Amino acid sequence: MGLSLKIGGALLALALGIWMGMPGRYTQSIDDIEQIMASGGARHRKVKRRFTPLAWLQRNPTARGARDRKSEQSGSGGFRLESPEGH
Repeated sequence: MGLSLKIGGALLALALGIWMGMPGRYTQSIDDIEQIMASGGARHRKVKRRFTPLAWLQRNPTARGARDRKSEQSGSGGFRLESPEGH
């Protein structure tokens, strides 16, 4: 009895999942769609800007590469040549 309830429940869940995953049905007629498309479609509204901590962290990204460090160093490109006798 218990095994048959589990199998029946699994089949019911599978059928419900398949039915919910099916594409929706269009309720508008082709004339309605053509009328909306002729009027210019959807209007875009201005998006409200919100403060987020992630955006605050990324507002001034500092990507420093090897060239930036090289330009900050004085001398001839970051290498120091010393003779072995000088040590």
